[in-house]
Amino acid sequence: MYLSAIQFLVYRLPLTAILALFLIVPVHAQQVQLRGIITDADDGQPVEGANVVLLDENDIFYRGAATDRNGLFRIGSIIPGTYTLRISYVGYLTLEEPIEITEEPSQIFNARIEEDSGMLDEVVITVRSQAARMTAGHQRVSPVDLQRVVTPAAGGDMASYLQVLPGVVATGDRGGQLFVRGGTPSENLSLIDGLTIYQPFHIVGFFSAFPEELLASADFYAGGFETRYSGRVSSVLDVRMRDGNFHNATGSGSLSPFLAEVLIEGPILEGHSSWIGSFRRSQIEHTSPLFLGQEQPVHFESQFLKVTQLSPDGTRCSAMGMHTYDRGKLDTDFGNNFWWRNVVIGGGCTHITSDPDLFVDFNSGISHLSNGMGGSRETNLSSSITKLSTDLNVSQFVRDIEVRYGINFHMKWLNYDIEEIFQLPSGDIDVLLGLGSYIEASIPMGNITWRPGTAFTFYTDLFGLTAEPRLRFTWQPFGTDYQEFNAAVGYYSQSITGITDLRDVGSAFLAWMPAPEGKQMRSLHYLLGWQQRLARGLQLSVEGYHKRVTNLPVTVWSTIAEFTTDLALADGNVYGADIRFEYGTRSFYSFIGYGYSWIEYESAQKSFSEWFGQPIQRYHPAHDRRHQLNAMVTLDVSDYTFSVGWQMGTGLPFTRQMGFDSMLRFDRGLPNVRASYGTPRVILDQPFAGRTPVFHRMDVSVKRTLRMGTTRMEIQLGMINSYDRTNLFYYDVYTQRRIDQLPFAPYGSIKMVL
Repeated sequence: MYLSAIQFLVYRLPLTAILALFLIVPVHAQQVQLRGIITDADDGQPVEGANVVLLDENDIFYRGAATDRNGLFRIGSIIPGTYTLRISYVGYLTLEEPIEITEEPSQIFNARIEEDSGMLDEVVITVRSQAARMTAGHQRVSPVDLQRVVTPAAGGDMASYLQVLPGVVATGDRGGQLFVRGGTPSENLSLIDGLTIYQPFHIVGFFSAFPEELLASADFYAGGFETRYSGRVSSVLDVRMRDGNFHNATGSGSLSPFLAEVLIEGPILEGHSSWIGSFRRSQIEHTSPLFLGQEQPVHFESQFLKVTQLSPDGTRCSAMGMHTYDRGKLDTDFGNNFWWRNVVIGGGCTHITSDPDLFVDFNSGISHLSNGMGGSRETNLSSSITKLSTDLNVSQFVRDIEVRYGINFHMKWLNYDIEEIFQLPSGDIDVLLGLGSYIEASIPMGNITWRPGTAFTFYTDLFGLTAEPRLRFTWQPFGTDYQEFNAAVGYYSQSITGITDLRDVGSAFLAWMPAPEGKQMRSLHYLLGWQQRLARGLQLSVEGYHKRVTNLPVTVWSTIAEFTTDLALADGNVYGADIRFEYGTRSFYSFIGYGYSWIEYESAQKSFSEWFGQPIQRYHPAHDRRHQLNAMVTLDVSDYTFSVGWQMGTGLPFTRQMGFDSMLRFDRGLPNVRASYGTPRVILDQPFAGRTPVFHRMDVSVKRTLRMGTTRMEIQLGMINSYDRTNLFYYDVYTQRRIDQLPFAPYGSIKMVL
């Protein structure tokens, strides 16, 4: 339990402040405002981050706002009169138009802005820096960010990008599992167009369900996330996939030794509706004997389709479907076979209502994950989870205060057959019915913005009602975003968990089930950060964090290296800090990120008393990477782009073997001890007392862009692990074998864009 003055504020302040807001300020206070949606004139995509300002009769700045991820802007508290409206964005022609603001409470102005053909070659490198602009754990990710990371394909990918960020740990270049600031993969929430996708990262660690070509934007919260997100205790990745081109039919195709991809898009009814489709399929299973000199028995694929409809009033509705499939071995010689499949189908609408102060976002759909494992050491294991969800989100302005609130309904079916691996029923089906709501306000007070809020979740069985108060805070002491202090504190809970045996890094199997013993995982986040513009193009951010987690399900420690173990609950403490430097000019970009993390679990188990004489043990889990350093550089010279990425991480904890013995079975009669020595077993030492060697790797690439009329060709050559560092993936204590990550891996790719 958390008993402190800070905790009291976390529980009491958010709800009290919001209730006071509605008592003091009339919700329907009349005011003159201008709002609208800004889109790209070429493809109809909403333009996020465009600056929309009103200039008075003397061309002096009067009011302004920036567009959100839907291209929506709102300028309030306007005195009726004649103004000049200016819309500007990097890489686009500035649009200026005279506008008459009447005494009507609200006026709508939608606009389409055109790309500046003279700046097309510079758009990528002049987009405002993102990686070093972190606000209390939150970072906005754009396709440009993905382009900067060396990825062995013709385009960037979210998986490769996240792994260069401080605080994000990947145990290797395969397996599809990411650990964010001490959290496990099952504690991360991933959303695609508002719907859950349970295992979006592919078995080959460079790739995910979110490639550069399909990404519109993403919000990544390493902690301290907003009240609209619930159900997870570690992090949130909220991805919005882009709509198809509303005006022109276009497409692209690419091929590399790792991946083949085809993308097609175009209008259904020009200017009003569009579609986009993508098909991706891995090639490494077929090309690895030639390019890597060894077989890599892994395969992944994905298919995506989205249809979007625009209405004259700015309402945007879409329907989408995604399917992914992964299979393969993490240990290429003797390991288990793993597979998982995602299916996500749904749709939603964003709508500007007739009420000038309301903006509504609605989505509904179904998400399904099935996964399994089978092979040399285990019988077949399987698990699946299906979620039916409906969400309604409302953004409402009360003068200059934005209030966000919403409700959600979800039903989950959890099915698992795990052959008593964790001494649980070998097969079972659970159904969870949940309701949720949230409310949050953004309250500007001069250079300070307060964002108190509370999320509520209710389950008909097991967990009952849970309240999760949260508070986010920003302060710009000099009135600009050149310097900003930010903080967040919040309470989070999780009703389902993905059970796996993290003692074995060579496992990618998760058995999804309700939290054991009817005890939800709970966490308390504290974040404190500062970001500073040091010079033109040079940005610095520093952020410290602490997470306190309770009711973590962990496998019971045993001296015997076997999988027939029980579950226990543990508490966790996570401390850490991120430092990020980012520098960019028209032709040069560089990023350096350092992350420090300290993770400790505490668990009480009977076996600890028997072996160590103490019932409680504290240990660092398998994803406790103490130091992490990442750097990347991109240089544009004429039609060439040169990219270099380097990663370094200190060793990860593992459980060392202490010795061996032989097991004799008596269930089939007395064994002949003279003729049989029994089954050899590995005897394990204290949990996670060892550390693997330091990991480091350099990836390089060079890309040339050729233009032939309306067709663009991109040719790329690159190397993964360019200096052929032998990096450990994991050590198999059963067979006394070392399994390494990818060796030196040259590749080439070609991409055609029509």
